[in-house]
Amino acid sequence: MSYLIVTVTTVVVLVIGVLSLALALYGGFLSLSITEKLDGDEEEKHSSEQRYYLLGMIGIIVLFARILAVPLFFWMIQSLVPYIPGAMCSYGVINVGSPYSTIALVLKIILPFVYGLWLVIEVSNRKQPMLPLIGGLARSFVMFLLPLVLLDSAMDLLLVASIRPVYAPCCSSVYDIDPPFSPSALFGTQVGMLIVLITIVAAITLIAVQWFESKSRYLPSITLILSALVAFLYLITLHDTLAPLVLGLSNHHCPYCLFQEFPDTAIFTGLFWIGIASAGWRVILDMVWRRKQLPNENIAGLKDFLLKLSSLSILFSMVSLLSHILITL
Repeated sequence: MSYLIVTVTTVVVLVIGVLSLALALYGGFLSLSITEKLDGDEEEKHSSEQRYYLLGMIGIIVLFARILAVPLFFWMIQSLVPYIPGAMCSYGVINVGSPYSTIALVLKIILPFVYGLWLVIEVSNRKQPMLPLIGGLARSFVMFLLPLVLLDSAMDLLLVASIRPVYAPCCSSVYDIDPPFSPSALFGTQVGMLIVLITIVAAITLIAVQWFESKSRYLPSITLILSALVAFLYLITLHDTLAPLVLGLSNHHCPYCLFQEFPDTAIFTGLFWIGIASAGWRVILDMVWRRKQLPNENIAGLKDFLLKLSSLSILFSMVSLLSHILITL
């Protein structure tokens, strides 16, 4: 009978998951009490405002904990590789922990954007004299964030409980199939390099568009579209071109091996995610403020910070991408 693998990383992820669940449930209770009293008399409204500040603090703790859980999650997966027979990289752990590991992996990529967006809007709302978004933030916490945090934390707990030292197939059984599901394998290496070029050009265009958004009311929407396009192209580039080139194995497209052998590629991929996410946070924040007809002066500093953060993060990630490719050619 296989035994449960207990390491420092599994314990840390387990503790964060349990605490997140407990605080999120209490935050949901506060959210309900806030929305119930918003339409009451002055005393009830004042009570709602006081509870909102507590909700904001709980939200900040819970969501920062869930964002912190992202690098800890990948660290845990990597640290478990030696305990899984047959595993050569993180794919082996993902395979053993399936389906919880697969669900948790997808959630770790998508949900931090939602968490960050709520935090950005909540911090901005605190700068407004009358807290105009108190109702919307409270309702969104209990209706959207609470279920997502519950799901996210539950997947972490189930994953930790399901990992056993059982045999896992090598990642080559998935990523080295002939031909692998990649444009360069299907249509030639020149197509892969073309996608790399398009990715870099699209990323630079995204940076430029962000700095000129004030020139046209359509440019913010273009920023969101470009962000999604660049993110999609970057994922294809990682799998299709960067992994086989940097690893020196023309048929091996495993991103887990790439991140394991060259950790800086994982760091710059995370930086790229921050660049794309911060662009989305800034545009959506601005759209919410315009829709509510709130003064832009109170969020100008945060928007400027997110603009610079996005531009620098995307730029450095593209420099890293180009440098790795040029070195291997």
